[in-house]
Amino acid sequence: MERTKMTLKDLAVSFHFPKFSTSRDFYKAFGCRVCMLLSYQMISVYQLYIVEDYVNQTKTEAAGTIATMSIITMVVSLTASLISGPISDKMHTHKVPVIIASLLFAIGTAMPWIMPSVTGMYLYAGIAGFGYGVYSAIDQALNVDVLPNKEEAGKGLILNLATTLGQAVGPTITSVVKTTTGTYTPAFAISIVMAVCAAVFVLRIQKVK
Repeated sequence: MERTKMTLKDLAVSFHFPKFSTSRDFYKAFGCRVCMLLSYQMISVYQLYIVEDYVNQTKTEAAGTIATMSIITMVVSLTASLISGPISDKMHTHKVPVIIASLLFAIGTAMPWIMPSVTGMYLYAGIAGFGYGVYSAIDQALNVDVLPNKEEAGKGLILNLATTLGQAVGPTITSVVKTTTGTYTPAFAISIVMAVCAAVFVLRIQKVK
């Protein structure tokens, strides 16, 4: 193709955000990703410290618990990723699996909140890990569905900003909660609320199934 001449001003103008009035579903998907990544990072980043300070294990015991949790998460996430795509295709919907995934993550996060024990952490790894595996497999397809303009799909990469926001803000919230309250308990509640908000955002998407 012939090279298109572009000035620095043209380049800057091309990186505009989609208009909210005509891209409501796009921003709902954006909100879903922010909430889900925030919820995930709030607990995931602090797993070792949660096992030590919240479950009251020694460093040696915590290392073994984290290793087992990692195996559980890996197995359920891979399983979820493999089966969720074909199931979503057969159901002809991307919304429903993402909603279910968000709610599963919320339920999984509630386990150590209800049971501050090794069992609670293992249930978190299994249930939340499965939910996040489904989310990871289907979310990108849902994001493609809600792109405002398929001819300018590259501009939809601003959805990656949602990932960065979640990764940056989630651990910060947990740190502030632990510092101010002396416990991780409120962090679980906030994480659960964020996961439920992610499901609500997806539920409100109207133009795709």
